[in-house]
Amino acid sequence: MTDEANSEVKGELTNGETAKPAGEPLPAFEDGLLDVGDGHAVYWRAQGPRDAPVMLLVHGGPGGAMNLKWADVLDASKWRMVFFDQRGCGKSTPFGKLEHNGTNDLIGDMEKLRVALGIEKWALFGGSWGTTLALSYGVTHPERCLGFLLRGIFLARKEDIDWFLWDVQRVFPDAHRVFLDAIETASGQRPRNAAEILALTGAPLARFDDAGIKLARAWSGFEATLSVVNKPASKKAADPTQKDESKGEASAIAAQTDAAQTIATPPEAPKADPAQAEPPTPEATREANAAAISMSLLEHHYMAQELPPEPLLPRVSRIAHLPCVLVHGRFDMVCPADQAQALADVWPGAQLSIVDAAGHWTFEPGNVTALKAGGEYLARTLAAKPTPTQIPTSTLG
Repeated sequence: MTDEANSEVKGELTNGETAKPAGEPLPAFEDGLLDVGDGHAVYWRAQGPRDAPVMLLVHGGPGGAMNLKWADVLDASKWRMVFFDQRGCGKSTPFGKLEHNGTNDLIGDMEKLRVALGIEKWALFGGSWGTTLALSYGVTHPERCLGFLLRGIFLARKEDIDWFLWDVQRVFPDAHRVFLDAIETASGQRPRNAAEILALTGAPLARFDDAGIKLARAWSGFEATLSVVNKPASKKAADPTQKDESKGEASAIAAQTDAAQTIATPPEAPKADPAQAEPPTPEATREANAAAISMSLLEHHYMAQELPPEPLLPRVSRIAHLPCVLVHGRFDMVCPADQAQALADVWPGAQLSIVDAAGHWTFEPGNVTALKAGGEYLARTLAAKPTPTQIPTSTLG
């Protein structure tokens, strides 16, 4: 567990607005903890020009964390970027808390963050579960949205969850078998369908003991294996530029995903080797264990208790007038590409890019190229139709 697991909830918003001596440069970023109620505080970070349109970056999971490398696919001179860790994960507190942790709670947190930071409207960039949450926020608060950049679409329907938990074994029978083995070891029973996976994993994941950590890492390793098609050249996990996301060692958690996404380091090489799905707990770092626990625990919680949400596709008409770019790897095994096509079919103005030779991971080369083009398109579109993004600072109190 990370130190955040035992941190006290901080109730003040610290946004770096304190007076600076004349001539002192502005900080590279501002951050803080926002008390959102129900015993939760959400960690946020903002960077980039204050007069630029705002892009809210919505991480995956549930249970991932902000991934600052997502900023690399956006032009830093054209966007004010706001990151945040969702309830129960990353630097938000308390760590791993499931109470008052649901889709509507997260939508409410996003809106509270917008108000607290004095932002009138913002665009949303989401990946995997981050697309589910970005769309859910959008159809709830369409008047607060400028546009969308969405990668690895996850509509969170029953068939989408069943694919990830069960049906994907038609493509990854070996990885799925390793996953089921780990569940059987932790629970004493072998799941026979997706519903039984959820029924048998809840209690072990919630224990935070060695068996629960092993199961969490097996869950994360399974997802990592599904996530990458066109893996990058091997790089040392110690390279600070390689910190990533996700839905094991930290490198496996990296790829975890965006589905179910976003955590620590990009994958060096997803493997079917059981050691990748269930690395020895003594060798694991606290940070890697915490990342695996938060991802698997919160993914399980949402899949078992919160999903599917109210269907998203019938509500897209509320935001269909806004610019949207959809990027999806053709060989995404976490979130199959039919989800992106289904969304594009009800959003006539959306630009859909299905990327060949790419999977679920954000940083596969084809996905990066398409996301950079999508970010440029949104920036140009918004520049042609200026929209206020900041509430005057006097209203911040």
